[in-house]
Amino acid sequence: MALPTPGHRLNLLPTLKKTAQLSDELALIALDEFAVQSVPYTHYAWAQKNTKPRIMSDERHRQKLNGFLTVDVQRGTTRVDFNEQSTTEQAVMVVVLNVLLYLQKGFKQLTFLLDNARIHGKRMEAGVHELLAEIGRQVILPKFSLSFWHTPSYSPQLNPAEYVIHEVRRNGLYHVPCTLTVREKAERIQTQ
Repeated sequence: MALPTPGHRLNLLPTLKKTAQLSDELALIALDEFAVQSVPYTHYAWAQKNTKPRIMSDERHRQKLNGFLTVDVQRGTTRVDFNEQSTTEQAVMVVVLNVLLYLQKGFKQLTFLLDNARIHGKRMEAGVHELLAEIGRQVILPKFSLSFWHTPSYSPQLNPAEYVIHEVRRNGLYHVPCTLTVREKAERIQTQ
């Protein structure tokens, strides 16, 4: 797979800047995931050239939580939701929860900025629309528009959530006692 050219990546920027202008009815929300594990990740190891390291992974025995981070690009607010798994269904629930929260605040145009992770594909978008339609049959939702923008491949610098996740890891996960449980680490992140 070829990397997109820098010009291809920059085509997103003018649209992003135009949409990111503060409006009472419009919200640009960046979404990304990260993992919180019970022990530091030590799977990487040195190996001789053209060989694989012969270190058994303890991945199956670790406790892990997946964090879904949403960043309101215009207002700078963040929200973190933790789930046991990072699946399309969980992503659907996180997006729908955020849509409902923004509708409750009076927003009418919502745009989610996502990377190209497999769980952010057409199946997630369809699931979000289906669940919102089902909720709309049970309660009256205000009229709104919902769109999804996907950053080009290999362009994490275009998703503001990536920068916040870096800070979360630096301030909330690095240099912490290894006796902290996964839940304690998650609480530490939510109180930042």
